[in-house]
Amino acid sequence: MTAPCERHRPGPAARAAARLGGRLPVLDTRRLQLRAPRIYDFDAYAAILMSDRAALMGGPYSRAQAWGAFTSHTALWLLHGHGLWTIDAETRPSAGFILLGYDHDTPEAELRVILSADAEGQGYATEAMEAARGHAFGDLGWDSVVSCVTKPNARARALMRRLGAKRDAAAEESLGDAELCVYRHRPEVA
Repeated sequence: MTAPCERHRPGPAARAAARLGGRLPVLDTRRLQLRAPRIYDFDAYAAILMSDRAALMGGPYSRAQAWGAFTSHTALWLLHGHGLWTIDAETRPSAGFILLGYDHDTPEAELRVILSADAEGQGYATEAMEAARGHAFGDLGWDSVVSCVTKPNARARALMRRLGAKRDAAAEESLGDAELCVYRHRPEVA
Protein backbone atom coordinates (compact mmCIF):
# COMPACT_ATOMS: atom_id res chain seq x y z
CA MET A 1 0.00 0.00 0.00
CA THR A 2 1.29 3.43 -0.92
CA ALA A 3 0.98 5.93 1.91
CA PRO A 4 -0.07 9.52 1.11
CA CYS A 5 3.43 10.81 1.98
CA GLU A 6 4.91 8.61 -0.79
CA ARG A 7 2.87 10.16 -3.59
CA HIS A 8 4.02 13.02 -5.78
CA ARG A 9 1.80 16.05 -5.27
CA PRO A 10 2.21 18.52 -8.13
CA GLY A 11 2.32 22.21 -7.36
CA PRO A 12 4.56 24.86 -5.83
CA ALA A 13 5.93 22.59 -3.08
CA ALA A 14 6.90 19.88 -5.59
CA ARG A 15 8.64 22.48 -7.73
CA ALA A 16 10.51 23.79 -4.67
CA ALA A 17 11.60 20.24 -3.84
CA ALA A 18 12.84 19.75 -7.41
CA ARG A 19 14.85 22.99 -7.19
CA LEU A 20 16.43 21.86 -3.90
CA GLY A 21 17.28 18.45 -5.36
CA GLY A 22 18.82 20.16 -8.37
CA ARG A 23 21.29 21.93 -6.09
CA LEU A 24 22.75 18.70 -4.68
CA PRO A 25 25.97 17.34 -6.15
CA VAL A 26 25.60 15.03 -9.12
CA LEU A 27 28.43 12.57 -9.63
CA ASP A 28 28.89 11.12 -13.11
CA THR A 29 31.04 8.07 -13.77
CA ARG A 30 31.59 6.11 -16.95
CA ARG A 31 28.31 4.17 -16.54
CA LEU A 32 26.51 5.74 -13.60
CA GLN A 33 25.01 8.93 -12.36
CA LEU A 34 24.65 9.54 -8.63
CA ARG A 35 21.90 12.11 -8.17
CA ALA A 36 19.53 13.50 -5.57
CA PRO A 37 16.78 11.10 -4.56
CA ARG A 38 13.27 11.89 -5.76
CA ILE A 39 9.93 10.75 -4.43
CA TYR A 40 9.71 8.41 -7.43
CA ASP A 41 12.81 6.54 -6.21
CA PHE A 42 11.18 5.39 -2.99
CA ASP A 43 9.51 2.32 -4.50
CA ALA A 44 12.91 0.98 -5.58
CA TYR A 45 14.42 1.81 -2.18
CA ALA A 46 11.56 0.13 -0.33
CA ALA A 47 11.74 -2.94 -2.58
CA ILE A 48 15.37 -3.45 -1.58
CA LEU A 49 14.86 -2.87 2.16
CA MET A 50 11.68 -4.94 2.34
CA SER A 51 13.28 -7.92 0.59
CA ASP A 52 15.43 -10.74 1.90
CA ARG A 53 18.36 -8.76 0.44
CA ALA A 54 18.15 -6.57 3.56
CA ALA A 55 18.68 -9.47 5.96
CA LEU A 56 22.38 -8.63 6.30
CA MET A 57 21.45 -5.01 7.09
CA GLY A 58 19.06 -5.69 9.97
CA GLY A 59 16.02 -6.27 7.74
CA PRO A 60 13.81 -7.04 6.03
CA TYR A 61 12.07 -3.80 6.98
CA SER A 62 8.46 -2.72 6.85
CA ARG A 63 7.49 -0.13 4.26
CA ALA A 64 7.14 2.45 7.05
CA GLN A 65 10.65 1.67 8.31
CA ALA A 66 12.00 1.95 4.76
CA TRP A 67 10.28 5.34 4.43
CA GLY A 68 11.91 6.46 7.70
CA ALA A 69 15.36 5.46 6.46
CA PHE A 70 14.81 7.02 3.03
CA THR A 71 13.65 10.34 4.43
CA SER A 72 16.27 10.55 7.18
CA HIS A 73 19.12 9.77 4.79
CA THR A 74 17.76 12.27 2.28
CA ALA A 75 17.44 14.91 5.03
CA LEU A 76 21.15 14.58 5.79
CA TRP A 77 21.76 16.84 2.77
CA LEU A 78 20.10 19.73 4.60
CA LEU A 79 21.75 18.94 7.93
CA HIS A 80 25.29 17.95 6.92
CA GLY A 81 25.79 18.66 3.22
CA HIS A 82 26.01 14.97 2.29
CA GLY A 83 23.52 12.14 2.29
CA LEU A 84 21.72 9.65 0.05
CA TRP A 85 22.18 9.52 -3.72
CA THR A 86 20.13 7.49 -6.17
CA ILE A 87 22.26 5.45 -8.56
CA ASP A 88 21.06 5.59 -12.14
CA ALA A 89 22.86 2.97 -14.22
CA GLU A 90 22.81 3.35 -17.99
CA THR A 91 19.26 2.25 -18.78
CA ARG A 92 18.34 1.38 -15.17
CA PRO A 93 16.98 4.31 -13.18
CA SER A 94 17.03 3.69 -9.43
CA ALA A 95 19.45 0.76 -9.77
CA GLY A 96 20.45 1.36 -6.18
CA PHE A 97 21.42 3.92 -3.59
CA ILE A 98 24.59 5.13 -1.98
CA LEU A 99 24.85 6.82 1.37
CA LEU A 100 27.58 9.14 2.54
CA GLY A 101 26.18 9.96 5.94
CA TYR A 102 25.12 9.00 9.41
CA ASP A 103 22.64 6.79 11.16
CA HIS A 104 21.60 7.93 14.61
CA ASP A 105 23.91 5.47 16.36
CA THR A 106 27.02 5.74 14.16
CA PRO A 107 29.92 7.77 15.53
CA GLU A 108 31.25 8.87 12.13
CA ALA A 109 30.10 9.23 8.56
CA GLU A 110 29.64 5.97 6.72
CA LEU A 111 29.87 5.05 3.06
CA ARG A 112 27.25 2.44 2.15
CA VAL A 113 25.73 1.07 -1.05
CA ILE A 114 22.62 -1.00 -1.73
CA LEU A 115 21.65 -2.28 -5.17
CA SER A 116 18.57 -3.84 -6.66
CA ALA A 117 18.96 -7.54 -7.43
CA ASP A 118 19.13 -6.98 -11.20
CA ALA A 119 21.90 -4.38 -10.82
CA GLU A 120 24.28 -6.65 -8.91
CA GLY A 121 27.30 -8.35 -10.40
CA GLN A 122 28.08 -5.60 -12.92
CA GLY A 123 30.61 -3.54 -10.98
CA TYR A 124 28.11 -0.78 -10.18
CA ALA A 125 28.77 -0.95 -6.43
CA THR A 126 32.51 -0.45 -6.90
CA GLU A 127 32.01 2.38 -9.38
CA ALA A 128 29.47 4.18 -7.18
CA MET A 129 31.55 3.75 -4.01
CA GLU A 130 34.66 5.11 -5.72
CA ALA A 131 32.73 8.16 -6.93
CA ALA A 132 31.16 8.90 -3.53
CA ARG A 133 34.46 8.29 -1.74
CA GLY A 134 36.22 10.63 -4.16
CA HIS A 135 33.60 13.28 -3.37
CA ALA A 136 34.21 12.81 0.37
CA PHE A 137 37.97 13.14 0.07
CA GLY A 138 38.12 15.68 -2.74
CA ASP A 139 35.12 18.00 -2.55
CA LEU A 140 34.46 17.66 1.19
CA GLY A 141 38.10 17.46 2.25
CA TRP A 142 37.65 14.48 4.58
CA ASP A 143 40.60 12.36 5.63
CA SER A 144 38.65 9.14 6.23
CA VAL A 145 35.24 7.51 6.05
CA VAL A 146 34.08 4.09 7.23
CA SER A 147 31.91 1.30 5.90
CA CYS A 148 30.27 -1.01 8.44
CA VAL A 149 29.62 -4.54 7.20
CA THR A 150 28.24 -7.55 9.03
CA LYS A 151 30.58 -10.56 9.14
CA PRO A 152 28.16 -12.83 7.23
CA ASN A 153 28.04 -10.34 4.31
CA ALA A 154 30.86 -11.88 2.27
CA ARG A 155 30.03 -9.90 -0.89
CA ALA A 156 30.27 -6.57 0.91
CA ARG A 157 33.51 -7.58 2.62
CA ALA A 158 34.97 -8.53 -0.77
CA LEU A 159 33.86 -5.13 -2.12
CA MET A 160 35.71 -3.40 0.73
CA ARG A 161 38.88 -5.31 -0.10
CA ARG A 162 38.57 -4.39 -3.81
CA LEU A 163 38.22 -0.75 -2.76
CA GLY A 164 41.38 -0.97 -0.63
CA ALA A 165 39.56 -0.28 2.64
CA LYS A 166 41.22 -1.72 5.74
CA ARG A 167 39.62 -3.21 8.85
CA ASP A 168 39.78 -0.83 11.80
CA ALA A 169 40.00 -2.89 15.00
CA ALA A 170 39.76 0.15 17.29
CA ALA A 171 36.56 1.35 15.60
CA GLU A 172 35.11 -2.16 15.79
CA GLU A 173 35.92 -2.37 19.50
CA SER A 174 34.34 1.02 20.19
CA LEU A 175 31.07 -0.13 18.59
CA GLY A 176 31.03 -3.27 20.73
CA ASP A 177 29.26 -5.40 18.12
CA ALA A 178 31.13 -8.66 17.50
CA GLU A 179 29.23 -9.24 14.22
CA LEU A 180 30.27 -5.91 12.67
CA CYS A 181 33.40 -5.24 10.61
CA VAL A 182 34.43 -1.61 10.25
CA TYR A 183 36.39 -0.82 7.10
CA ARG A 184 38.23 2.49 6.91
CA HIS A 185 38.72 4.27 3.60
CA ARG A 186 41.59 6.73 3.26
CA PRO A 187 42.36 9.26 0.51
CA GLU A 188 45.64 7.62 -0.47
CA VAL A 189 43.68 4.54 -1.64
CA ALA A 190 41.08 6.53 -3.58
